[in-house]
Amino acid sequence: MRLIRSFLTLILLLSAVSVFAQEPQVVVVNGKKCVVHTVVEGDTLYSLSKHYDVPLKQIMELNAEVQADNMSVGMNLYIPYNVKSKKRSEEASQAVVESIVVDGQEIEKEAKRREKRATEHVEDLVVEVVDSVAEVVAQEPERVAEAAAEEQPAQDHGEILGVSADSLISFISHGGMHELLEQEGMQQIDSMERVSKIRIPEFARFNKGEVLDVALLLPMHRSGKVVGAFVDFYRGTLLALEDLRRHGYSIKMSVYDTERTAVKISEIISQESFAETDLIIGPVYADELQVVLPYAEQMNIPVVTPLSDINPEDVTSPVLFQMQADGKYKYDKYADIFDGSCQINIVYGPTNDSEYLADVLEATSHLNVRHLSAKVGGRGASFVLRNEDGTDGAAVSATSLISGAGRKVVIIVADRDYHIEKILTTIGEITKKYEHGCSNDCFVVGNRKWDALQYIERTGFYTSGVSMITPYNSKRTDNDAIKLFESRFLSNYGILPTPYACRGYDAVMMFCTKMFTGLDKYIMLESITPLATTYKFKFEDGMFVNTEWVNIQYQRDFTVVYK
Repeated sequence: MRLIRSFLTLILLLSAVSVFAQEPQVVVVNGKKCVVHTVVEGDTLYSLSKHYDVPLKQIMELNAEVQADNMSVGMNLYIPYNVKSKKRSEEASQAVVESIVVDGQEIEKEAKRREKRATEHVEDLVVEVVDSVAEVVAQEPERVAEAAAEEQPAQDHGEILGVSADSLISFISHGGMHELLEQEGMQQIDSMERVSKIRIPEFARFNKGEVLDVALLLPMHRSGKVVGAFVDFYRGTLLALEDLRRHGYSIKMSVYDTERTAVKISEIISQESFAETDLIIGPVYADELQVVLPYAEQMNIPVVTPLSDINPEDVTSPVLFQMQADGKYKYDKYADIFDGSCQINIVYGPTNDSEYLADVLEATSHLNVRHLSAKVGGRGASFVLRNEDGTDGAAVSATSLISGAGRKVVIIVADRDYHIEKILTTIGEITKKYEHGCSNDCFVVGNRKWDALQYIERTGFYTSGVSMITPYNSKRTDNDAIKLFESRFLSNYGILPTPYACRGYDAVMMFCTKMFTGLDKYIMLESITPLATTYKFKFEDGMFVNTEWVNIQYQRDFTVVYK
């Protein structure tokens, strides 16, 4: 009951603050009447155009200096004034209050359900929420709610994401999301002889009758603000704990809010109760790990960092497991593209993703590539050679990107929704026209950040055969496990899970299970897939790192293949 009271108290406080939200400000910019919008977390130009029901182009014209990479929370934007935009602005404050109230009701129900289950199965599943984590869970980030609303239309909960209620109940009652990790999803990826020579710590192995104490260290607050991503991560861990309980495992999980400070983590690990910890999931960042790892090494406790690609020059340890796919293996999936057998064209837009461009130039540094600049306008794009100083060279026929002998690869480094869409549209139209000269292999290499750009028409992904490399796959596929996970998450929390929630599930399901079946160096002989993403670990630079990236390929028959 204390947990429920904490939830309701926080909701009342948040509601009180929201009531005093200011009325929208109306100004005149360049002779046009506009509503002033203050950017909040999760806002994009495209989402604002939808929210205020005004053309994206008009918003971009009024805010010419604003781009996706320089939008920041607190920035003021001008939105063209019309009856709908004014009404949306006036309703904004009330909408926030209503979403908090509805969310609070769902959280109260969830708290009651969990309190009841904890009483019935206290020997199987214990979740100890430490510090202010319980209050954090009560706060539903608008970012997550809006993304879920846009991605998934409202529908009857009798059938969610193509999974009927009957099959949902049947699937859970016969073993949960999937069979135990030690029974499937594993294959050899290295030699037993090589692994046996590696000297690393031997961690404790638990029997099913024993209780595993897990510490979950997450920065639920940062600079006093709730971090919605880690709320989602935490929720994913709760679903994993439910599945582990069904399999007969006894887990006690203590959840700590690190507040993104090394000082707070020092306080946490100095607590007397922390000495009982058998497995540490988190923290997230390298400077936080520097505090935890000496303690973990002394106590011989495995530490799982779930989200960061750790630089071994900053921190390394034989007890550390990095779940994020290591950057050095990013382009292993493109070995057949970067082997010199393909003609590679790097296509630049008016503005480009500098980080992605640096990656591409490094990966193709040993190859003879052609650099092109795209001229965007009308329904598509035209192309010219790009000189070393960035100036334009001679015109290039767009058909040369895909036609002719040999395989042609196009790598697009443009970073704006509009520019990328026009380039893909052009390539897609040419592909259709010269279909006899193109294979169905993906030959357009895209940036995984495109998934976060909402203005791109996804049809171009298929017609041009886009391929992306990503460290995590949480998309809806033919994989029943991810569909069922989304169904359960939506049923429990009223929103679809983000990749953070899926990673939280994976972390707890994989490593808690391994603590009972044996978490040791032989994990390097396994390929493990808790939901939709596969993990393959390698011991290098003094720690365990995941080497497996996911290749998402959009096929021209409008299917998606994951490799």
